[in-house]
Amino acid sequence: MRPLYIVLFIILFVSCEPEETTVIDEEILTTNIEFYPEERYSGNDQSLPTLKLALRTSEIYPCFNYQIDFDESFKNNEMTINITGIHKPDLCLAAFGPAYGFLELPETTEKLKIERAEKTDVYEVNINSKQIEILPKNAEFTDLVNPVTFRYPENSFAVVCGTNLEQTDLCANFLEKLDDISSLSSYTFPSNGRIPYPDSSSGNWNNTPSKYFIYENESTFENVLQQFEMFVQDSLSPDDGNSIGIITWDNRTYYSYELLE
Repeated sequence: MRPLYIVLFIILFVSCEPEETTVIDEEILTTNIEFYPEERYSGNDQSLPTLKLALRTSEIYPCFNYQIDFDESFKNNEMTINITGIHKPDLCLAAFGPAYGFLELPETTEKLKIERAEKTDVYEVNINSKQIEILPKNAEFTDLVNPVTFRYPENSFAVVCGTNLEQTDLCANFLEKLDDISSLSSYTFPSNGRIPYPDSSSGNWNNTPSKYFIYENESTFENVLQQFEMFVQDSLSPDDGNSIGIITWDNRTYYSYELLE
């Protein structure tokens, strides 16, 4: 099953028309700013994620790609973000959505200050190799989406699987194949935070919870891919409404529909 966001993006892009760029300074004073940390990739190639801080407005705008304007500084393990306005793009993606902003979050950050006009919200930040924890000290116009965000475990991957209503056992059957692979172990994230991987499939009649694994070395992961390819070829067909995906910690993705084209 092809991801729906590809089709959506094509529709949005075709519907865009150039518009004059403006900065809406006054609107930044009437919207709350939601924010959350996340690990993101710089492109589509295999790479390690970098830690970012995402900002978004609670206000919804008529273009999908409005941006938050801000200045940033980092000193003595303190990140300061001064929000200055909302930026209307030259090319409007014709769908409603919040304005966004992204910036790098240094690993040594211990305090976060977000400024807007005369107000300053302050947060304490704790970052380690497994998670990012952000605790509010003073918050008036900002809303923290995820107090605890888990990071991608090294050498990890997620199995994201969904089925039609007649073959609901297909995902469990594939996971049984992985049970036979040595040097591969299941992984469970704690229940008190946001998981970096998708927590379930979407767009299927039967969406199942994702499963997470740690592989010991690259040869183990190659064995996983071999089992994946054989299972897809033997058990799936292009129009049956079933899908399996493997998403890795280092930005590799493998989808069943790619093998069935």
